[in-house]
Amino acid sequence: MNILRTVKCSVCKRKLEAKQMMRTGLSWWCSSECGTKLAMKLLKRKRDSYARVKKKENAAQKKAFNENDLKWQHNRTKITFNRVRVKQEKLWFLSRKINPFCISCKKENMDWACGHFKTTGSQGNLRYDEKNTYLQCNRYCNMGLSGNINGNKNTVGYTEGIKDRFGADKGNRIIRYCTNRTEVKKWTCEEVQAIREEYLLKEKKLNEELSKYEKI
Repeated sequence: MNILRTVKCSVCKRKLEAKQMMRTGLSWWCSSECGTKLAMKLLKRKRDSYARVKKKENAAQKKAFNENDLKWQHNRTKITFNRVRVKQEKLWFLSRKINPFCISCKKENMDWACGHFKTTGSQGNLRYDEKNTYLQCNRYCNMGLSGNINGNKNTVGYTEGIKDRFGADKGNRIIRYCTNRTEVKKWTCEEVQAIREEYLLKEKKLNEELSKYEKI
């Protein structure tokens, strides 16, 4: 005895005998209306698939371009380095039971930034040097006073701040070190990326250490 095979329309879900249906690949359809809808659905699926592949290709191309673009590498690494230096500085203070304060104005509880003693524009070879970077308030000293190097009537300034924090001998050594490092550094993308990866690893340990202290 022959058993009639029934199939379901891929569009309207109606069940009919297979001989009453039409087929496109693995999809069945029961009428011209459903056939049109199915064709549009399959076309959209094909376009979406193509778009996903194209998006992946574009992302891969963009990544390859960025990884070989020195400016892009510096921008990414600067963000990471500056963020980690702020955390390192906070830990330095907290581990000594001192409230973190700005290197140049000595104020506490400020909008912290990684302040460069020698700017990246004048001495770019020191841009990722920890000896050249300390905790500084962002809006007032770092941005408003361009680093506040020499101070004013209300602040000691970056130079004296280094001496006050580390003592005259060590402070002067740090200042001489930064001042004398005037050689031109020709960075490579690989070097800058390696620095970023190094500081991302340091950040994990820093987060663990900072978690031991009260929230700051």
